[in-house]
Amino acid sequence: MTISFQTFMNLLLEEVPELSIAYSEHIDDYDELIEHVFMGDVTRFSEELYFENPDSEVLKRLLHFIDRAFAVEDEKLKELISVSFLENLSRDEKSFEGIRGLLSAKLVEELSKYN
Repeated sequence: MTISFQTFMNLLLEEVPELSIAYSEHIDDYDELIEHVFMGDVTRFSEELYFENPDSEVLKRLLHFIDRAFAVEDEKLKELISVSFLENLSRDEKSFEGIRGLLSAKLVEELSKYN
C-alpha cells in the first residue's frame, strides 16, 4: 500500500504496533481519529521511548517510517508530520537533540523552521 494522508495512520500502526494502546486511548477520548491530535500523542510517545532507551529499535522504526512518509509528494501528509509531530517536539527536553540526531536531513531541515 502506498503512503498517503489517507493511508498514513493505518500504515503507521502496522509499522509501529506499539502505538496501538495510544491509538485506542485516543479513539476512546475523542470517539474518532483526529489526525493532528494523535500525532501529538505520537510525538510524546517518541520522547518517552527516547528517555527509556535512546537506542530504541521501536523509536528508530517509528522515525524511519515518518521519514518515508514525509518524502511522499502529499502536501497534506507533510503538513501533518511537520505541524503535529515535528513542531510538538519538546525543545527544553534532553530528548530534543537526541531525537533530532535520529531524523533524516529533510526532517531536520523542516524542524529548523520552528526554531
